[in-house]
Amino acid sequence: MPQDTAMTKRRLLNLGLLGGLNAALAACNTLTIFNAVTPKDGPVRRIARDVAFGDDPRQRYDVYRPAARDGETLPVVVFVYGGNWAMGSKADYSWVGHALASMGYVCALPDYRLVPNVRYPVFLEDVGAAVRHLVAHASDYGADPSRLALSGHSAGAYNAVMVTLDPRYLDAIPVKAVVGISGPYDFYPFDVPASRDAFGQWPRPRETQPVDIVRPLGTQFLLMHSRADTVVYTHNAVNLDAKLRTTGDSSRLKLYDGLSHQDMAAALSIPFRGKGPIFTDVKAFLAETL
Repeated sequence: MPQDTAMTKRRLLNLGLLGGLNAALAACNTLTIFNAVTPKDGPVRRIARDVAFGDDPRQRYDVYRPAARDGETLPVVVFVYGGNWAMGSKADYSWVGHALASMGYVCALPDYRLVPNVRYPVFLEDVGAAVRHLVAHASDYGADPSRLALSGHSAGAYNAVMVTLDPRYLDAIPVKAVVGISGPYDFYPFDVPASRDAFGQWPRPRETQPVDIVRPLGTQFLLMHSRADTVVYTHNAVNLDAKLRTTGDSSRLKLYDGLSHQDMAAALSIPFRGKGPIFTDVKAFLAETL
């Protein structure tokens, strides 16, 4: 194990963050610490910060790209973080921006408005607006908008999948690939506080479920989930994969063993990449589809 990675793991252990990162990815203040101390993939530069795609302070995104590929036009990946649609900040996910940019992509990390200040579908409207703004200004970042992928973890995976499936959000902007990590896609009836708070007021609840709005697309989907996930259960990915296949969409389902809900995101980071091949599998899929 490289010395800097070993030291980082010891620091995280001292902070109580090792062992699945359950605290780190469940509490914003702890995730801030994780983001600050974890080594990040490079050479990567954040080339834009707090780009406004709306008037609200949370309607902002950051952009990362590989430093060694200045002057090249690269595919673009938008990553949407999770947090029960009620918490999270792009500032705490720069490690993901570095990880995805190190694969050879322009990576955008948007913030979006959160519950309880908003409810469904406002957070989807924000993600869609961020993607549209990024596509419209792709040349500013050396990005090729015709090679666009969306990704996310947990509630962020839901957001990424929904804005791709529902034609209301992207104004027919084609999405070549979607990577959903541990996402909820088939969770009605709403039986936990997070889903009740975010969706419970909507009069047509089936409209909120990705499995119920699948339509033929040219998008290729990668749905990644752990059998050990006790936060978002595996049937979400299994059911969406099956539904996508019935409409002729391209979908790949990857199921893992022994990883918690939080581990599935943490495995994108350098210190926890050995937990599972999440980074490697995402990299291979994006290289093939973009």
